[in-house]
Amino acid sequence: MRTQTLKLLGLERLIVVKFSKEQKCRFRSLWNKALIVKVYGRLVGFSFLHARLFSLWKPIGKINCVDLGEEFFLVCFSVKEDCEAVLRNGPWFIGENFLSIRPWEPNFHPSEANISLVAVWVRLNELPIEYYDVKALQIIRNVIGRVLRIDTHTENESWGRFTCLCIQIDIEKPLVMAVLIGRKEQPVTKKGIQKLCFSCGRIGHW
Repeated sequence: MRTQTLKLLGLERLIVVKFSKEQKCRFRSLWNKALIVKVYGRLVGFSFLHARLFSLWKPIGKINCVDLGEEFFLVCFSVKEDCEAVLRNGPWFIGENFLSIRPWEPNFHPSEANISLVAVWVRLNELPIEYYDVKALQIIRNVIGRVLRIDTHTENESWGRFTCLCIQIDIEKPLVMAVLIGRKEQPVTKKGIQKLCFSCGRIGHW
């Protein structure tokens, strides 16, 4: 770690802390099994959320919650498979309230966070087999949203009738329902989002 002193307006002094790339990787590796969550439309307490998530997700390992402020919570998993299962099997609701979930990200500041970003699994049913390619999926993802995960079967080239992508979307914007690949319209199916309003393409009306 190196420090540097800067003068501001000739009076105040600002200490700049710099970490090496290796140090950052080590610090951040501790949080690769963590999710940032927020309950939409409802204030919840730390103890209530912890108990409700444990009952809802039924993890095989332990989970710990950290209150980040601004109604955001960090949920840390002791078992990576539990974290992956939460992303894969969502979206989730506490009562009628949508549970916003995103993987932990470096330099997350709750007061500056975009609260409408959530992780959702989508299916590309009957995608032509030539597009079952990582680079092709990366191009498609730029249209649909930021890809957070690719289904394991797709990564291993164990092809089926559809491919699954976990993408980050902004629920305050209309959702993409289809993409045009060549001359063929390719439907984009959101997994488990029965509570979407298909009239406006948005999640809920809370």
